[in-house]
Amino acid sequence: MKLTASLLLVLTAAMAYADDQPDWNDPVWAQVMATPPAASELSISEVTVSRADQLAEAEATANAALATGNWMQAEQQLNDALARYPDAHQLRLKLAALQYGRGAPAQAKALLQQGLAQAQAPEQAELRLTLARILANENRHAAAWQVLKQAEPELAQHLDYYALMAEAGRRSGRCEDAMAVYHRLLTQQNSGPWWLGLGLCQRSLGRDFTHAFEQAQASVDLGVASLQFVNQQLEQHGTTQTH
Repeated sequence: MKLTASLLLVLTAAMAYADDQPDWNDPVWAQVMATPPAASELSISEVTVSRADQLAEAEATANAALATGNWMQAEQQLNDALARYPDAHQLRLKLAALQYGRGAPAQAKALLQQGLAQAQAPEQAELRLTLARILANENRHAAAWQVLKQAEPELAQHLDYYALMAEAGRRSGRCEDAMAVYHRLLTQQNSGPWWLGLGLCQRSLGRDFTHAFEQAQASVDLGVASLQFVNQQLEQHGTTQTH
C-alpha cells in the first residue's frame, strides 16, 4: 500500500509537471523560438571633432597661454594645429606674429613662405602682406615688391596691400610701376600719403609733381613732418619757377 501510494504521488507530480511544459508543436511557440529576443547592445559611436572646433580650441588654448605670458606653450599649440591643418592660414599668421614679436623674424618669414608655397593657396593676400611688411621693415623693399607683385587681390578690399606695394616699388626704384599703383589707389580714396608718394615718384623721374603735392597739402591725413616737407618742396618749386 505504501508503495502504491508513493507511486501515485510520483505519477501525480509527473503529470502536473507535464501540464506545465509548453506544447512544442504549438505554432506560436515555434515562432517565438525561431525569433529569439534581441541581445542588449551597447552602441558606441565615435565622437568626431570637426576641423573648425579643433582650430578654435587650439587658438583658445594659445590665447590662454599668452594671457599668462607662456609664449612657448602658445607657439607649440599653434605649431601642432598647423601640423594637422597646414592651410589654417589665420593660425599661421598668428604664429608668425608671435615669432616676429619675440625677435625671430627668420622663423616668421619661413613660416609665411611655407604657407605661400602651398598649391591650394597661391594668392593668400594676408600672408603676402605680412611677409612684405617684415621685409619692408628690414629695408628690403625690392623683395617686398616681388612678394606682393605675385598676386592681385581685389583692390577695394585690399587697399593696404596695394599701398605697401606702391611704397615698396617707389623705394626700390620702380617709380613707373609704383605710379600706376598709386593712380589705382587714388580712384578708391583721396589719401594724402598716396598723393605724396605719387608726387615723389614724379619728382624722382623729373616730372611735374606740383599737382600731386598740392593734393597732398590739402589732405587731412598727412602727418606733420610730411606736410612740412610738402610745403617746403612747393615753396622751392615756386621760387624756381619765378626765376
